[in-house]
Amino acid sequence: MFSILPPRIEQVVSKRLRFALSMVQGKIPLERLQSVEFNASNIAIFFKILIKSIERNHDIYEFLSNITGGNIREAIDLITKFIGNPNVDAIKIIEKVNSGNDYIIPLHEFSKNALLGDYSHYSPNNSLALNVFDVFNPDSSEHFLAPILLSFLKKPNKLFNNESFCNANIIIEELQGFGFQLNSIQNTLRRCTNKKLIETSQRITFEEDDNGVLSGELPDLFRITSIGAYHLEKWLTNFSYLDAVLIDTPIFNEKYETEILIKLSSLDIIDRYNRTIKFKEYLLQCWNSFTNRPNYFDFQ
Repeated sequence: MFSILPPRIEQVVSKRLRFALSMVQGKIPLERLQSVEFNASNIAIFFKILIKSIERNHDIYEFLSNITGGNIREAIDLITKFIGNPNVDAIKIIEKVNSGNDYIIPLHEFSKNALLGDYSHYSPNNSLALNVFDVFNPDSSEHFLAPILLSFLKKPNKLFNNESFCNANIIIEELQGFGFQLNSIQNTLRRCTNKKLIETSQRITFEEDDNGVLSGELPDLFRITSIGAYHLEKWLTNFSYLDAVLIDTPIFNEKYETEILIKLSSLDIIDRYNRTIKFKEYLLQCWNSFTNRPNYFDFQ
């Protein structure tokens, strides 16, 4: 038996971008644009910066590989959306290069593209990211239900089968042992499945019922994906991620809610920093008051 490995994502993306660069430089004729004149010099500069950034910045390659689950089509789509994204200051990048400075696009620019899409603020239906701090019941300990689920599925366990799948009943029993309610656990399994943080033994997704709650019978087996591992290991305590999802997270403390809501619509970095610090303090307070905690996850 032979298997053909998929190509490395950064190689595919780099070749696609080099092909596009050849087009805008006129090395490859564009038949559809023969009667159109346009200045492509800035587009060429941006493509060159993008190619160099992907090839030199290992964090970007790690991000593209993991947040797309190794899916080539989704990685290319993510890069396509990055080009011309309103949250990416392309003019600033081009001006830096034109002024003689070397420039490598930082990881947080790519993260912002995945987190926000074309919007100014996080929207769960239009983001590649799941807000793992969201809750189903008004219980502050549920902020950590999804992270604990991902941590449980990530650590080696003799209860898992040879393909790292874990029985749903084992997962539910494990999480109930920390005081989480059954409906919250089931909702978290469905949310994580729909956002591809975990995958099932069956290719299914869950639909919302009339009340806007995800419903449907749970499959027997679950395992973590690279998308879930990236949320857990990289995004969970990252500034860009916390800054994005705080707007979508219920706050069960009036003092912190008031401080976070101040200038909530402001995109100024100082205001974003201040409210994210308060959100971090709130989560740490919730974690410290959550006494029945697992030994394989420590938010602190």
